[in-house]
Amino acid sequence: MNTARTTHLLVAAASASVVLLAACGVIVREEEQGGKTDVDIRTPIGGLSVRTDVDAPPDTGLPVYPGARLQRKNDHSESANVNIDTAFFGLQVAAATFESDDAPGAIVDFYRNAMRTYGSVIECRGDIDFRGRTGSRQPVCREKPATRELQLVTGTEERQRVVSVKPRGSGSEFAVVHVETRR
Repeated sequence: MNTARTTHLLVAAASASVVLLAACGVIVREEEQGGKTDVDIRTPIGGLSVRTDVDAPPDTGLPVYPGARLQRKNDHSESANVNIDTAFFGLQVAAATFESDDAPGAIVDFYRNAMRTYGSVIECRGDIDFRGRTGSRQPVCREKPATRELQLVTGTEERQRVVSVKPRGSGSEFAVVHVETRR
C-alpha cells in the first residue's frame, strides 16, 4: 500500500460518508487555526471526524523513530487522524510522514522490531495486497524490483500497521500508518 493510494482511499471514504450523512441533518464544526483544520460532522446515523496537521504524531500504536521530525509542507505537518463511525461501518486512520537524517536501513530495522508486537512483519518492495478469508485477510507483497521504497506491514486487512521508508537526499523519508475498519 503506498501512501498516495491510502490518501485517495481516505478521501473517497470521507467523501462518500459526507454525501450519505448530508441527507440526514448535519452538524458541522470546522475550526481553522494557522492552517490546521479540524472537522466534525455528526448525524443521527453516524459521524466523521478529521484532524489534520496534528501537533503530536497520530496514534499509530508505534513509537516515533528517535530523532525523526514530522515532515512539513507549507509550514503544516504531514499528519492526520480520520474517524468515520456509522452503524454500517467504521474506519479509523492515523498517519504521519517523517524525515530523518539516518539511512533507510536503520529506520527499517527500528520499525521491523517495533512492529513485531502486532504479529509477523512482511517486508515489501512493491504493493501490499491482502488475501484470505474476510476478517482474517493477511498481507501479501506484489514485488516491484525497481522501487526504492520499502514497506513493512503487519496485521490483517481490517487492522493493519504500515511503515513505508524511502531514501531522501542523504537521509530518509518515512510514513507510519494505522488503519482499522469495522463492518
